[in-house]
Amino acid sequence: MGNSWLSVTLVLSVSGLALSARMLALMTTPGKSHHILQYSVMQALAKRGHQIVVYGHFLPNSPVENITYHVLNSSFIERTDDWSFQDFKDFCQMSSFFGFAISSLSEVTTLTSEETFRSENIQNLLNSNEKFDVVFVEALISMESMLVFGHKFKAPVVNFQGIGDWITVDWMAGNSLSVAHIPDRISFDFTNQMSFMERVRNTVSTTVTLLYYHLFHLPKHQEIIEKYYKDPTMPHITELVGNIALSLTNAYQTLEYPRPYTPNIVPIGGAHISTHTAPLPQDIKSFMDDAKNGVIFFSLGTIVPIQIFPREYIQAFLNVFKKLPVKVLWKTNLQSLLDVPQNVKLTKWVPQPSVLAHPNCRLFITHGGLMSQHEVLHAGVPVVAIPFFADQIFNVRFYEHLGVGRILDFWTMDEDSIYKAVTTVLNDQRYQENAKKMSRIVRDQPMSRMDSAVYWIEYVLRHRDTRHLRPASAKLPWYQLWLLDVAAAVLTFLCLSFLILYKVTNWVLSRCFNRRHSKLFSDKNKK
Repeated sequence: MGNSWLSVTLVLSVSGLALSARMLALMTTPGKSHHILQYSVMQALAKRGHQIVVYGHFLPNSPVENITYHVLNSSFIERTDDWSFQDFKDFCQMSSFFGFAISSLSEVTTLTSEETFRSENIQNLLNSNEKFDVVFVEALISMESMLVFGHKFKAPVVNFQGIGDWITVDWMAGNSLSVAHIPDRISFDFTNQMSFMERVRNTVSTTVTLLYYHLFHLPKHQEIIEKYYKDPTMPHITELVGNIALSLTNAYQTLEYPRPYTPNIVPIGGAHISTHTAPLPQDIKSFMDDAKNGVIFFSLGTIVPIQIFPREYIQAFLNVFKKLPVKVLWKTNLQSLLDVPQNVKLTKWVPQPSVLAHPNCRLFITHGGLMSQHEVLHAGVPVVAIPFFADQIFNVRFYEHLGVGRILDFWTMDEDSIYKAVTTVLNDQRYQENAKKMSRIVRDQPMSRMDSAVYWIEYVLRHRDTRHLRPASAKLPWYQLWLLDVAAAVLTFLCLSFLILYKVTNWVLSRCFNRRHSKLFSDKNKK
């Protein structure tokens, strides 16, 4: 019996070692929230014995066994650090009636891609003889040129999509665009019940996005590849994109409008929550534990630069908080703030999922980021949302759709509107009940999001060739995908049928008329 258990142990140990892989993670999107999700998955893989080499913009707080981290610089991050309030306002208000968010996204990510290729770390990697079993990138309207590393190291590529599922992800994966009921999340705040005019705008935005992607964005990244990687065997970038083995999207199927997914798109939204639910710092824990009437948690995420906001905006919040019977925990990097009410505590950092999960947390004032959305609905806390740009506007509209929160327009809000929104959500039990209901739905999963992410990554490692997950629609020409060739054939057939019918009818009528005319003429002659 002892020998049997020893054999099982040895088999399990050997199989675990056999699966251990060497991975390359290019986390080059200049957004910290993207990095949080991706790095959480890297940590989970490292715990399973995989060796991971990471290139990214945000150095982790502490080293992790089996992960080697190389820091990259980004002028976009440096520029946002030096934003004036007017710069930030201009950035937020870049929009149009028909969307086209892809142009501004492309501008930022293309610049970052070229800077990344110029960096010494990446040049050394390009010229190295290292071996990797899988490559992680955030491609598809982000860093498509990074797909070159999949070709260089002859390794399958797993795409991390930080903004959730979007038009370009669906298109390149062969997934349905669902334009009639799934809005362009980066451009609009529509729900899945769009009016006629909203569907027109969504159709135009989707069409222009795909045209821009193929005619402008991808050619720019093709130029970057040709400039920095001289390899005559390099496939065209459209082929590199088409060969992505798997896309892991920052999406939650029960926290979005119902939509289809092909097997090569795996939603893993919320996978980071388990790794970021750390014990609260003692001062924060004491502050929340002692809050008899509850706590409001106020955080505007990792990008919104609240330190440059005009004084009147900050003062409006302080005046509102002073009137409330609850405590307020405000995550902010403001260096000094005068006249802070006694019920308000400022902190530069907290483990956000842990704060939201505290039983005394009654309300979350948020900017509407996607990571925050997953965390707050997992915790079952209602919200007051203040969106600024990109998908935040779409995300906060979803809060209203679910009945878990209210929206404030930052550019028009004042002390009265803030107070009304906050007290309405605090005092109306329907918001709390709806949030708790969503929490139960979110938590009801067959397996954790992190386990799902790890499983599918190791699935790619085991099989390498994942063409069996890719639908034929991913390779079809656009006119075949939208059945335009079938429509053209049917239209041609109908036109020919009508033409033949017209000719036959005309001929029959002509013959009938001629016979009748001839008969009348003959009868007259007889008379």
